[in-house]
Amino acid sequence: MYDIAFVLKGKVRKSILGNIEKPKTAKTLSKELNKHIQSVSRSLIALEKKKLIQCLNPKDDRFRFYKITHKGTEVLDRIKQL
Repeated sequence: MYDIAFVLKGKVRKSILGNIEKPKTAKTLSKELNKHIQSVSRSLIALEKKKLIQCLNPKDDRFRFYKITHKGTEVLDRIKQL
């Protein structure tokens, strides 16, 4: 329940979660969502801390790819039901 509220409080977080079915970089998401890359990056870090998304190559300094986790998919499905 807390994860749902966490995602709903941030428009960028909700947009990212709904738009990351395939692995994507912060830059790609920034362009697709028409949001500043800094806000996308902050939201990615926050979502990763909550284990709603996962970084596929964390040791890379650039071009980090993120994908939604099983927990993230469950939260997204519950949000869609609301």
